[in-house]
Amino acid sequence: MESLISTIENFLKEVMEIKSYKMEHFKFVWEGVLKIPEKDALTYIKENAESLNLEVSFKNKEEGISVAFRPRLEKRESKKWVNLLLFAITFLTTLAAGAFQQGINPFIPITNLLKGLPFSLSIMIILGSHELGHYFMAKKNKVDTTLPYFLPGPTIIGTFGAVIKMKSPIRDKNSLIEIGASGPIVGFIFSTIAILIGLSLSTVVTVSGEEGIILGNSLLIKFLTKLYFSDLPGGKDVLFHPIAFAGWLGYLVTAINLLPVGQLDGGHILYALVGEKHRIIGYFIFGIVILLIPLWPGWAIWAILFLVIRFKHPPPLDRVSPLSLRNKIIGIISLIIFVLTFMPVPFQI
Repeated sequence: MESLISTIENFLKEVMEIKSYKMEHFKFVWEGVLKIPEKDALTYIKENAESLNLEVSFKNKEEGISVAFRPRLEKRESKKWVNLLLFAITFLTTLAAGAFQQGINPFIPITNLLKGLPFSLSIMIILGSHELGHYFMAKKNKVDTTLPYFLPGPTIIGTFGAVIKMKSPIRDKNSLIEIGASGPIVGFIFSTIAILIGLSLSTVVTVSGEEGIILGNSLLIKFLTKLYFSDLPGGKDVLFHPIAFAGWLGYLVTAINLLPVGQLDGGHILYALVGEKHRIIGYFIFGIVILLIPLWPGWAIWAILFLVIRFKHPPPLDRVSPLSLRNKIIGIISLIIFVLTFMPVPFQI
């Protein structure tokens, strides 16, 4: 232990004037003032920490910088058969949901399941692309993560979505925004493709006045629908093809994930952009969600979820390195996608 502390201190002295040392929550922590340009110093420290198999984190102090080291945790392989099993079950439940949406019994005869194929393939691709966007960007940024877990569910769409689990800390704000934004951006692209294909297959129907579910409109859905159906006569509406419905769901998933709260994708992006001020904006968004509950009771579930996941975002290891211009632009693009896809009232009866 003394040898390791001595080794760390020796290479720190090359780039840093050390003011203090302490042990804190199983970390070795040095505070001091950098002697060379910040970018060069942080790179040098990270490279040395990597060679010693240590995890390093940085934090700005009133005078100087805090550098903390701890042993890197061993990677534990996830059980990929679980991912495959959940994928297969979700494929079956979304097949059944797709057939059921068309008023068909999915199981009598069993071949009716094939009627749900357009919806099932579309929603699986959209949800999978979203999570794989996170997965590959996490790998690029050397964050240990699982493959996507699809979540089957007894719902009208046959699923509760898909998730990945990150098993190591995110390195810095640039990694945070890349990982956070990649899923929504990729999911948005595939959702748009599905909506464009689905609208070309959709039909105009007479509104009968009977009870039913009316899908909400986002700015972009309203615009794209107008492109295909520019002049709808009174008493008529567009009946979405199952592929278009999957794209609509993709927009809903994208918008909700981009809400800038806690550890949602939007929360990752917001923390990277504004740092500790993210909680103030999170509280503001929470207030808006509360105000939207009378319009759509489903927002009450999300309000409760926000209270469960809380508004604080865990900081990346490196809180010092600045956000690049490229990633600031990615953050702005994500905000634009959120505005274009957000639906204040996703469903109406």
